[in-house]
Amino acid sequence: MKIGSKLPNRANRAQLLLTIGTGIFAAGAMGFIAGYLSQGQTSVLGALSLILTGVGSSMKRVKYSGAPDSTK
Repeated sequence: MKIGSKLPNRANRAQLLLTIGTGIFAAGAMGFIAGYLSQGQTSVLGALSLILTGVGSSMKRVKYSGAPDSTK
């Protein structure tokens, strides 16, 4: 079974990835400021959040860029 297969469509999965990526970024930043995370741990969380938000935004871009071709 794929992760996210119960979500109704691709746009919802893209929004979920964007939300998770943003949440990981915010948690990592607050953890670093509070002193709970080291700089190495923060960079790993930052990279993970960038990957998730990049994938989520590219999925949304593919979903919404399907405009009809007017050159025909």
